Amino acid sequence: MRFPPALILLASLATAPATAQTAAPADGPLKVENYYRVKWGGMGQFLTTYHKQHEALLREMMRQGYISEVTVEMPFTHMGGSTRWDVRTTIVYTHGADGVGAGEAYKAAMSAAKARMFPDKAAFDAEEAKRMAVTEDHWDVVLEPAP
Repeated sequence: MRFPPALILLASLATAPATAQTAAPADGPLKVENYYRVKWGGMGQFLTTYHKQHEALLREMMRQGYISEVTVEMPFTHMGGSTRWDVRTTIVYTHGADGVGAGEAYKAAMSAAKARMFPDKAAFDAEEAKRMAVTEDHWDVVLEPAP
């Protein structure tokens, strides 16, 4: 009996170990897009805190070599409904594990940078709480090249 190539491909994917799909990002660069939908009237608060704290930490991690690129963008046109996003940050991590929260050296370096750059933890947390209070929704997308 002859099986169609698509069926053979599906069968091979179904039997492939799950680690084969998750191991690749740890070996090289990984691009992650972070999307934010901001509540009406909250963009000023969001951007002020984002640039001052979150983006500053990302740029420090870039300086240390953990991140190779950080881009912060806003759409030129308006979007509606559930597809709307107001701010997108694209981060290219040097090592994929860092982008998915598995890089121990990255976590330690980020923690040290945060403590050094923002020694008043209570003030930092209060500012982040304000930023998140005006954030209506947030999601991350891990990207991979299309075949």
